[in-house]
Amino acid sequence: MSDLPPEKTAPPLTANWRGQLRVGSIIKETPNVKTFRLLPASGERFLPFTFVPGQFLNLAFWIGGARMNRSYSISSSPNQREHVDLTVRREPRGAVSRHIVDLLKVGDIIEAGGPVGKFTFDGTEADSIVLISGGVGITPMVSISCYLTEQKWPGDIFFIYVCRTPADYILADAIAALARENPKLHVIITMTRPEGTDWQGPRGHLTAELLAQSVPELTSRRIHLCGPIPMMDATKALLAEMGVPPDQLKTEAFGTPKPTPAPAGTTAKPSAEAAGPLVTFSKNNKSAKIQAGQTVLELSEDLGIGIEFSCRVGTCGVCKVKMTSGEVTMAVDDSLDADDKTNGIILACQAIPKGDIAVEA
Repeated sequence: MSDLPPEKTAPPLTANWRGQLRVGSIIKETPNVKTFRLLPASGERFLPFTFVPGQFLNLAFWIGGARMNRSYSISSSPNQREHVDLTVRREPRGAVSRHIVDLLKVGDIIEAGGPVGKFTFDGTEADSIVLISGGVGITPMVSISCYLTEQKWPGDIFFIYVCRTPADYILADAIAALARENPKLHVIITMTRPEGTDWQGPRGHLTAELLAQSVPELTSRRIHLCGPIPMMDATKALLAEMGVPPDQLKTEAFGTPKPTPAPAGTTAKPSAEAAGPLVTFSKNNKSAKIQAGQTVLELSEDLGIGIEFSCRVGTCGVCKVKMTSGEVTMAVDDSLDADDKTNGIILACQAIPKGDIAVEA
């Protein structure tokens, strides 16, 4: 029986956790990718949250006087309760990824929240799984594969990764170790630009021939897809041509953030005269008509309101705001739970007003 105080023995959160994590170690995976092992900042042994393989965390940083949020998939297994790994690629024009990869050091404290996301697989959803990824989209696939291997899941795992060169192969050692341990893990790596290397495996982009050779009875299996948008679009078209039913395919994508919004108190002129419903931001005492097809988040950026955001595609939940009147449509509301919907919470990045609305922002 634990002798810790009751508040120390409370079960870890599975959602809506917010707090701080400490950088425990940093591993250089490729020239522009690092894995950050994050530990509880409190000094406790175990993480204050649990997650399902395939989920991600939201991180927040103050950079150049602005608060910026980004979402990063977890690359470690949820069975590991003492730390969580985030594998981050440095984007040349990405303010947050450059801050993380270039400046974070062991011992630094970071603000985080989550776990978030429905791009998950724990083995109960199907009796086999096809994991197709490109670039840094490999990270949730490694978490899933690691978890299933540790659980001694009996199903086949087809791990397909599209990469530029052997030097860009993220988490290569981890995947090789899993393949040695798990005979049901079938790893297929294809390099799109292997010239000048000693790569002996498949070459070129993903093709119907390579998929058919690698995955027997592909059209009957559950498939997860994550990677750069062009790669995902091409792969979705390829799978459709091969007869894969749409309901068997799950995808994960993060949008590209727009430029930094205007400073508070200033207003950027919209490119066209807005004639849509009136949106009132009650905390800022600002109102404006919205353009056709424009989201509440986009209008807030025009007005310098400062609603926080990260993914822009409805999965991370950072841009949740309370709507006090009116009605909106949302193409995606994955990060809203039943309580959110009951309490009038909307996702600003997805919300398009059906009439005049007011939000607490």
